[in-house]
Amino acid sequence: MITGATLLGYRKRYDTKTFFKKRFMKILIPLICWSALMMLWDVFITRSVNMPTSFASFFNMFMYSKFNSIYYFMFVILGIYITIPTLSPLSENKNRGILKYTIVAFFVLNTLIPDLLQFTQLSVNPNLKLQLAGWIILPLVGYYLNTTSFSKRQRILIYLLGAASVAYHFLITYCLSTSSGILKTPASDYGQFHVILSTSAVFVFFKNLRLKLSPRASGALKTLAGCSFGIFLCHILIMHYESAIIRHAFGLQTSSWIYRLLCPFLTYALCVGLVLILKKIPFLRRIVP
Repeated sequence: MITGATLLGYRKRYDTKTFFKKRFMKILIPLICWSALMMLWDVFITRSVNMPTSFASFFNMFMYSKFNSIYYFMFVILGIYITIPTLSPLSENKNRGILKYTIVAFFVLNTLIPDLLQFTQLSVNPNLKLQLAGWIILPLVGYYLNTTSFSKRQRILIYLLGAASVAYHFLITYCLSTSSGILKTPASDYGQFHVILSTSAVFVFFKNLRLKLSPRASGALKTLAGCSFGIFLCHILIMHYESAIIRHAFGLQTSSWIYRLLCPFLTYALCVGLVLILKKIPFLRRIVP
C-alpha cells in the first residue's frame, strides 16, 4: 500500500526512465548480494541446499528464492514496479472515477465473491473477474486511501470493517482446522478481501494519527523507518543464531509462547543494530538502502 501511495503518481516528479532507475537499483543490488550471501550460508553453514552446479541451476534457484524463501517478496515488488507505469495515469484527477471503478470491481469480482462462495455449493467462472494480478490491488488501494480525506464516521466504519476482517481470518482458520483435524488456512492470501479491509484500516489509522514528537524522537523514528528494508533482508540470519543461543542458554524452544511473544523485539533490536553498522560502511551501505 505504501508503494502505491508514494509511487503511483511518480509522473508528477520524474519520467518513467528515472522511475525505473531509482526503483530497480534500490531492489536489484540488495537482492543479488543477499541471495548470494544466503546461498553460501545455506551451502556451507546450514547445508540445507547443494551448491548449484551450473549457471542455469543458480539462476533458477535465485529466481524462485530457494536460498531464502522470504525474498519472494522482492520479486513481487519488482513486478509491481513494472506494472506501475501502466497504471500511473489512474493517479490523475480526471481518472479518479476509473481508479474507484478498478478498486471496486477488483474487490467484488476477484476476491469478495470467490472467497465467500468457497464456503457454499455455489461457484463462479474464474474468468469472470477484472483481469489484473492479485497483488496490484494493494498499491491501488494505498494510493486511493492516501489521497482521500475521510470523515470521522467513515474512519470508524473502516476500523470496524478492519476489526471484523481480522476476526474473520482467525475464525475461518480455527473452524476449518478443528473440523478437519489439520491446519487449514483458506484465508491466508494477501489479495483476499479481508486482508484488503484490515490493511486499509491500519493504513487509515496511521495516516490520521497526529503525534506531536520532539525533533529528537522524530529523528529516531525516521532512522528506524530507514532500516526497514535492511531488517527484512537480514532478519532470517539474525533469527537463526539468536534462536540457537537462546535454546542453548535457556532451553527455550522457538515454539514456546515466551519466545514468540518476547523474542521478536530482541530480533528487531539486533537487526537495527546490524543495519545501522552496515549503513556506515561505504561499500556495504548499498546492500541495506
